[in-house]
Amino acid sequence: MPIIKIVYLSIILIAFAFAGLAIKVLLKKNSEFPETEVSRNKELKKRGITCAKHEDMMHHGRQKKDQSCTHC
Repeated sequence: MPIIKIVYLSIILIAFAFAGLAIKVLLKKNSEFPETEVSRNKELKKRGITCAKHEDMMHHGRQKKDQSCTHC
């Protein structure tokens, strides 16, 4: 029985975390979830980070550095 209590507690804590994120996004003006796609993330672009497929294609000479990645 203690395992079931731990599972229930975990589910409740995760639900509170998701609710907190949703409330923050809903209540804050002009707020949105952070972009997780590498090719669309402004902070990653500023730092020169690209997706792994883009890096691989650049390494093998199939794509230029300034070309946008079609796989991202």
